[in-house]
Amino acid sequence: MCRCFYNSLPILHGLLAVYEVICGIIRLAIFFNNNNSNKSPNSNGNPASSNQTTMITITVVPQLPEVPQILAGFIIDWISSLIPTMMGLFIAFIFLWLGYRLLRLCRTGHHQPRTNCHLRYLIANKPIQRFLLFNCNCPCYIARPKWRFLVRFLFITISIGLRLLAIILYATAPTYNNQELFNRTQKLSWICAITFPSPILTLLLDYYHYRVWWYYVPSCDQNPFYRRYLKKHRRFIPYHLMGENRNEIQLWNEPCELQQHCLDRTLEHIMIFHFNTHTPTPRWSDVPNKDPLTTTYIGFHRTNAVAAVSIAYTDFNPSRTIPQMLGFGIYFARSSYHTQFKARRDGAVICAEILMGRVLEIENNELDNVSNTDAWHQTFDTIYYRHPTEPLRDEFCVRSNEQILKWVMYIERPFDTKVELYGLNTEFADTQCQCI
Repeated sequence: MCRCFYNSLPILHGLLAVYEVICGIIRLAIFFNNNNSNKSPNSNGNPASSNQTTMITITVVPQLPEVPQILAGFIIDWISSLIPTMMGLFIAFIFLWLGYRLLRLCRTGHHQPRTNCHLRYLIANKPIQRFLLFNCNCPCYIARPKWRFLVRFLFITISIGLRLLAIILYATAPTYNNQELFNRTQKLSWICAITFPSPILTLLLDYYHYRVWWYYVPSCDQNPFYRRYLKKHRRFIPYHLMGENRNEIQLWNEPCELQQHCLDRTLEHIMIFHFNTHTPTPRWSDVPNKDPLTTTYIGFHRTNAVAAVSIAYTDFNPSRTIPQMLGFGIYFARSSYHTQFKARRDGAVICAEILMGRVLEIENNELDNVSNTDAWHQTFDTIYYRHPTEPLRDEFCVRSNEQILKWVMYIERPFDTKVELYGLNTEFADTQCQCI
């Protein structure tokens, strides 16, 4: 159901635009209709006296386009209806095309099936749909879904404000005591008012689109009830947004240019704009100004998809299945790439911010003091293992999930089918002119 609804978003946007086109045509007809009487008679005098002359003054009533307030309202109304205007022009083009084909068929009696194919392609073409709906497909939106929503929110909010202003101008315009002019201005305001829900519904559809991307729920989360993730769980990130999918030659979709020198510790930034070999924090011994109460560290944890979903609801559980090289606790690596050589399960990667607390750094000759035990929990919060030859292969173990402050995670491709079912990984594949 949700997949069908998501894939139908362009159709729903189009239906709302067509509805506004119909209302817009009615407003145009009312605004430019000049059949009303432009004279309003006013009688002066006392009709009770048959000998008294009755004076009749005729007030010339201007047409709607001649009333400055109504004209201003119409212009503002049109500016707020740019999307319906584009859709109306497209519909007019389709009708002209159909009319041309009908005339050609009547004249030649020859039917060209290719023309039907071209017409169907024109209507179903997604870049054309996005162009008509002012829904840009800029590459910067691939890894930044929030940007798209904010731009759309700003555009639609301005349209709603202008539409509301147009309604007020229509409803309060002077009518010069002319009933027909009054009726027409009221019709304009009412017809404009009934289109008011359309941009609001459009905004809700855009918000739903944004939620699907940025508040993603993987297919392996089969919880049928209301999802209440832990506050520590910031979000699932769909796997097609991972750093390995950034394009170094595509403007606004390239990986972080600072690479290993990047100081941004935002978890989403680390996962989306860096490759899986990125180590966002130096070795623990190289971290300056360490404070057991405040110093945090970025770690990566790998597990299977089902366990990752469980963590989102219930938090991490310390590992107690022997053997445990650094003792009982929760294990992390310095990069996503190096988790695959340490974890016993596969399918999901978690990037977490961890409060290290009291740290004991050890090397190979000290492993026997901490392995397969939790005795060190009484004195230390974290055991940090320094690899003798490869610093990138360092790992550490924390004693409690209370030290894990927040995390983001992604489910790997074989275990999450939602990305392909919804077409998220191909949504930008047909982009034309770098933005449509």
